[in-house]
Amino acid sequence: MDLKLKFKLIRKKEGFTQNNFAKHLAIPPSSYQRYELGTSEVPSNVLFKITKLFPKYTMWLMIEQAGISAEQISPNDEKIKIKVAAVPAELLNAAFEQTLTTSIELGWITPKEGVNFSMLADLLRHDFIQQGGRLIESISDDATSSEAG
Repeated sequence: MDLKLKFKLIRKKEGFTQNNFAKHLAIPPSSYQRYELGTSEVPSNVLFKITKLFPKYTMWLMIEQAGISAEQISPNDEKIKIKVAAVPAELLNAAFEQTLTTSIELGWITPKEGVNFSMLADLLRHDFIQQGGRLIESISDDATSSEAG
């Protein structure tokens, strides 16, 4: 995915206009507009500013990977600490719904009458578990939770 599209997705997700986003990055709005249009290369200092303002998008912005439990380390760290975390099923479902909504808004997919996207959500959960993810399914409103997967 191009940086221009990534910038636009981050900006919209965080609720900024192009001008406000440029102001937060301390760059001219016209420069930011050119980055989002893809008519100008994004300088590394702008990329660093975005990752500093929104560290939660750093991995996705750089290598198109994201993970709730992803740890980022420095070269000075002696050992890598790996955590295995479970994700609430509701969170994964919400993320899928948001991805689907964004895809429709960006014109990547066109919804058609009678198409049921719940099967896609089931496939997403299955693939998540196949890749080593763990889901926390609620047993009931009274119970805390248990892990599935």
